[in-house]
Amino acid sequence: MSNRFAGLQEAYRRDGFVVVRGLLGVDEALDLRHRLVEHSGVTDADFEDVDDGVPRKWTAPAGVASVPAFQHLLFDERLVGLAREVLGPDAVYLHHNDLHAGYSSPGWHRDNVHRGFGEGEDWDEAAAPYRCARIALYLQTHAESGFKFGLIPRSHRRESRLVQWERRAPRFSTVRRLVMGQRLAFARAQWIATEPGDVVIFDHRVLHCGGRTRGPKYSIYLGAGVQNHHFDRHWSYYRDLRSDLDYPRVPDALRERLQSEGLWPKEAIPVLDHVGHAFLPSTS
Repeated sequence: MSNRFAGLQEAYRRDGFVVVRGLLGVDEALDLRHRLVEHSGVTDADFEDVDDGVPRKWTAPAGVASVPAFQHLLFDERLVGLAREVLGPDAVYLHHNDLHAGYSSPGWHRDNVHRGFGEGEDWDEAAAPYRCARIALYLQTHAESGFKFGLIPRSHRRESRLVQWERRAPRFSTVRRLVMGQRLAFARAQWIATEPGDVVIFDHRVLHCGGRTRGPKYSIYLGAGVQNHHFDRHWSYYRDLRSDLDYPRVPDALRERLQSEGLWPKEAIPVLDHVGHAFLPSTS
């Protein structure tokens, strides 16, 4: 296992993400897809009406932790091993996970608390490094969906003023979308054509984008991190501040198992009632 992940930490910290092809078996991925169809009620036939490339079907915040059929992923040795290889040996469960059946965010965005580059505590690593990540599992073939996952390498470390202007200038953004689609004029994105069993792990601060889709799309997102003030802030942000998501707490039985297997944070997560510069769509 360690040989397979050798060298990934350097690539992850340089680019902000790594892709591991075939980490899960195809049959495993298809079984997860079947479970997701059963739980969501969304089937392949429901994607026949995707006209604009953005399916708007179903999502479950904290669904992995809440639904027993998916909880085993939190203990999967391959996924835990990947997280600990790129983040550090102390990486544990981070309460930021989702189930998606036909759900995507086609605009370029970040998943951290402070989403404006360089604005807020997420970008200050003087006291402790930022070691929080999303782990994405896509469960459909590229051939059936046309989906690609876009990421901007190193955007957790730098973002040019041209890219910032491009993303924020409404008139230019409209023209760019008409001419270039989802591409950015001033940044070179990497587009990942995912297959069942592929896994992408990425720093929350990396700019990313869900590609347009012409067919079935199913995905599962997990969270992992090394506990420090960045970790605690991120956990509390989703638990306490993102009221628009109505994030449920971790079930007691799952928490006890995570604790017994060394995957639960050692310190209690403080409750935050305010975070400066935080992205809060419910109040903006």
